[in-house]
Amino acid sequence: MRVLIIGAGNAGRQLAERLCDERHSVVMVDTDPQILAEAEARLDILTVCGPGSSPQVLNEAQMDKCQLVIAVTDSDEVNILSCLYAHAAGVERKVARVTSPEYIHKGDTYDLTSMGIDLVISQKQECAREMYHMLQIPEALEAFEIFKGRIMVAGVQVDRKSPILGITPVQFENNELIEKVRLIAIRRNAELIIPHGDTCFEENDLVYLVGQRSDLKAFVAWVCPECQSFDKVIIAGGGDLGLLLAKRLENQIECVLLEQDEDRARHCSAELQKTLILRADALAGSALDETGIGPQTAFVALTGDDENNIMNCLMAQKKGASFTVANITRTDYLPVVESLNLVDRVVSPYISTTHAILHYLRSQKVQAASLLHNLPGELLDVVVAETSKAAFQKIREIKMPRKAIIASVLRGQEVLPAIGTLRLVPHDRLLIFAHPDAIKKIQSMFLQ
Repeated sequence: MRVLIIGAGNAGRQLAERLCDERHSVVMVDTDPQILAEAEARLDILTVCGPGSSPQVLNEAQMDKCQLVIAVTDSDEVNILSCLYAHAAGVERKVARVTSPEYIHKGDTYDLTSMGIDLVISQKQECAREMYHMLQIPEALEAFEIFKGRIMVAGVQVDRKSPILGITPVQFENNELIEKVRLIAIRRNAELIIPHGDTCFEENDLVYLVGQRSDLKAFVAWVCPECQSFDKVIIAGGGDLGLLLAKRLENQIECVLLEQDEDRARHCSAELQKTLILRADALAGSALDETGIGPQTAFVALTGDDENNIMNCLMAQKKGASFTVANITRTDYLPVVESLNLVDRVVSPYISTTHAILHYLRSQKVQAASLLHNLPGELLDVVVAETSKAAFQKIREIKMPRKAIIASVLRGQEVLPAIGTLRLVPHDRLLIFAHPDAIKKIQSMFLQ
């Protein structure tokens, strides 16, 4: 597939790298010749220097020969306009990233998807969604929902005090729970392992699990017995991102939002129903004391400054917060912050956006339910065709590729555990974890 990426910033470069790894032909457009030269030297791509909103530049990039256009510049207007040009040129799929919530309209006159843009990604909404899932299961290094919230996925690390250390799944004491939660993958150092009944868990294994929310939370609490729960979330920063997160959380848990600017604090107060709004600087110890911060508190730093976010989290930790999250926009900061363990979790709007776009870029028949940040593989949403070889077979009778595993089955509105005795029927939706090498095999097994 020939792909045109407009914008060579963090998101654009990450997308180009991933698409090159998947052997797509990539053309990149940007106004900065130095960034393009660096990208061209590192990746097998073609580059065109100029604004993505220029028809002349887009012609030079041969946009009309592309099957996909992704616009991820820092300008919402350029992203939208370039995708509209792509639509006029007959490009099959168009993706635009936007940062302003004003451009997200669903089903009204100004809905960009009705104007020919196939996917409009809100960078802030994607980041807020990621943090929301993170706060659902704080013990997890990665957590998210799929199938419209019916199923949850989480990745947890095995530490020296975990009850599963040194044992195999068949030795688990809670047989009822293990039947409801599917172990789909283990990352051990750089190795990917598909677990079986005789797979022994080792310290520092990153284990990925799939199940319904309540079952998954119970399983993770058992695997990580020392992890503390919390009953309050404090959000530092009442910008768009902080407001979006508070809206998601306030009906489920006590929320406090700290915002220095008086006008912005007043705006947040009008938008939120149950969140306590305090006009204060989170770096001021007295302000944190006023929030009631303590051991059962999660603290999320969402100011517009990376350094302030890190310092806010350190201050919150000093005041007793049990879980801290920092929003980091500079991707070169990410490995440093993570390696020093300055905060419990780091989120990046660029990475959130990249993953959201990559989820969309799979074939129409085998769709990616989600990518896993820490594993060389993805979760696939596969519908069993009536002519499929797997139809009417029990799961244990299906010869799955070595690097793939059925995680869950959605039959109508019912979620079924993917146990060996379950017999598949046409139209079952399967959640399958697969290494990229196994995806074509999965396609041939379930869609023919």
